[in-house]
Amino acid sequence: MLTNLKALAVILALAWLVFRVARPICLQYMAPEAFARRRNIWFALTIVAFLSPSFWIYGLFALILLYWAAAHDENPLALYVLVTFAIPGASFYIPGFIVNQLFDLTQYRILSLVIVIPSIVRHWNNPAHSTGRGLKPADLFLLAFLALQVVLLMPYESVTAAMRRAFLATIDTFVVFYAFSRLHEREKLSEVMACFWLAGAVMALVAIFEWARGWLLYTGLSGLWGDPNEFSWLLRGGSLRAQAAANHSINLGYVLAVALGFFFYLRGRLGRAALGWLVAGAFCVAIFVTGSRAAWLTAFLVAALFALFRPHAARRLAGAAAVGTLLVAVMYVTPLKESVLDRLPVIGNTDQDTVVYRQQVAEVSWMLIRQNPFFGDPFVARHMGSLRQGQGIIDIVNGYIFTALFNGLVGLFLQLSVFAIALWKASAALLRTRAADADSGLQGASLVAAFVASLFFIATAGYGTTTYIIAGLLVSYATAAARLTAAADSPLAFAPADLRHRGAA
Repeated sequence: MLTNLKALAVILALAWLVFRVARPICLQYMAPEAFARRRNIWFALTIVAFLSPSFWIYGLFALILLYWAAAHDENPLALYVLVTFAIPGASFYIPGFIVNQLFDLTQYRILSLVIVIPSIVRHWNNPAHSTGRGLKPADLFLLAFLALQVVLLMPYESVTAAMRRAFLATIDTFVVFYAFSRLHEREKLSEVMACFWLAGAVMALVAIFEWARGWLLYTGLSGLWGDPNEFSWLLRGGSLRAQAAANHSINLGYVLAVALGFFFYLRGRLGRAALGWLVAGAFCVAIFVTGSRAAWLTAFLVAALFALFRPHAARRLAGAAAVGTLLVAVMYVTPLKESVLDRLPVIGNTDQDTVVYRQQVAEVSWMLIRQNPFFGDPFVARHMGSLRQGQGIIDIVNGYIFTALFNGLVGLFLQLSVFAIALWKASAALLRTRAADADSGLQGASLVAAFVASLFFIATAGYGTTTYIIAGLLVSYATAAARLTAAADSPLAFAPADLRHRGAA
């Protein structure tokens, strides 16, 4: 318990510093009272979590506090992304009276129950959103994908288990995507991106501390609650891989890469260039100390794609390539070669056994996919015993292969259709608006770059915890951009301000 209290003190100190530095950036996108309220809720959740001897004490407190906070927040989804990683994703079963167990409660499900679902109800009750209540093609494909997962297991489990699976798929995935795809105001979309970046900034500083001191600050919390993370203390090249509150270094690296992509947009309203470079540099260091090569490549893709979508892309990419080549050359002739270059994918030689394992997984998986190509095999793991590692797990790191194995090519098609629709809508909106509105163009470039990089991450490390959130934000961006284009095409857009107000009335 004493160790947890020391960890709490360090986390609070680091978070206080981040919130203080980030305040001027965040106030460009949200009201001061909203920033203060969300910050205080983050602190309250963290303090109560570390002081609670049981998850259920924290869970009850979080349910009450977050329900109240969401009801008083003009944009509750911004609160959602800020507190998503306030604590690690511990999991505990809720006992039932009629059935033995209802379902396992996690931080994500608490947020879905008291923030996401009420926000959807508020959206439906708002007369201004009457046209956005129905299901859209992306919603239907996602529902079909989730329903397929339930149906494929129905012959092998009870009706109660099937109902539980359907309920959890709804609150874990569908309502999250639905809610984040209905942020039709660009200001609210920007606010969500700012809070996502703020959550990442806190974890970035925590990650740097964990790597520097060799101390994972959040692992004691899960252990105290009785759900220890058995795969916490991971090393790469002799260095501890930071994970903060993301439960795994790979998850942390992915979240930080996306947050860095969002910051490329957010810094557009930041007058102090030095602060922008400082924040970006801190994120790069934090992503590096996760030791996740998939996250490194994801972050590189985010930066490259963001530059590609901006004006004068060729010049920017050429400059970045020159700087990158120079850095690699300098590191190659210095001691940094062993600590940095040897850990990089493709050119490095550290932990090459993981590359060989991935190749073996791909070969075995393709053979099994061909045996059940359409709907997969829910028990395909029985035929993959040769891939079981020393920890007793079969690590199918490619998310697309995972879907094809268990849900077949039909399931993979349904899932990719959701991603393709979201990406197509956002890309088309970006091309329409970036010349007419610079801010909207930067926002779209940030979102599209983050999502395309996420699709690469799925192929190399599996599904991130926020993939469907980003997909929903792409749909929201497309809607907001369409409204912006329609407003620009309106005759009133070029009228004097007083005439526009009379026309609106």
